Amino acid sequence: MQNLSLQEQYAKSVRTEVADSIYNIYHQVKAQEKEAINELMQYVQANSDQMEKDITACTTGVRSATAAAKNASEQISKSVKRFCTVRPIGDLLYYAAPVAVVIDVLLRLFDFI
Repeated sequence: MQNLSLQEQYAKSVRTEVADSIYNIYHQVKAQEKEAINELMQYVQANSDQMEKDITACTTGVRSATAAAKNASEQISKSVKRFCTVRPIGDLLYYAAPVAVVIDVLLRLFDFI
């Protein structure tokens, strides 16, 4: 009987120690998991902030390029309209002079070759 009582006491003490060990291990793992999740969230937050900055910069660049393209198309449209409405001979000579120079240079170049 006394042997059974000792074994029972030993079993209770072992059970208590095991329970304490498991409890400590569980809380250590839980703390490490929480720390790892916090580190991961900080990493994700930093990356998302950087991506947001990159997207904003890209959007700004696209907007400025769009504005420049719009201005260029308006200028080209105005030039084409002016060229299409050439009426006096002076305007025709003004617009034709650069073309005549290019043709002259090309003819001299081919004559030289």
